[in-house]
Amino acid sequence: MTSEQQTLSISLGLQGPCVIARLTGDFDFSSAAEVRDRVTKALDLTQPPLLVLDMQAVSVCDSSGLSVLVYLHKAVTASGGRLLLSGLNGRCKHLFAITALDKFFDIRPTAELAIAELHDPGLPSPFTD
Repeated sequence: MTSEQQTLSISLGLQGPCVIARLTGDFDFSSAAEVRDRVTKALDLTQPPLLVLDMQAVSVCDSSGLSVLVYLHKAVTASGGRLLLSGLNGRCKHLFAITALDKFFDIRPTAELAIAELHDPGLPSPFTD
């Protein structure tokens, strides 16, 4: 590991009916399996699963990280739930744009907006394309 790489940390919690996963550091091959496993286990805490993945502090996301996000999206939606991503910035935002994953995922600017939307799904989303 070079001095520029940042080990990923995962903070998991519940806020109302939502599982909140806050990722910090590099979301890459070395951390993808741990994110998949820990977040998948946390999804059992709510039914249907409502998940906010806050990526504001993610510095790097590679194809392994993207693969885990797609896996989690499929797992959540197959159980009748919703997954919202929040806080994409810098290289991660660019990666989502060039891979067209920004059209696949529901992305909100902040975790707070994502949580509020999942708390009251009857409210129309303030975001349009």
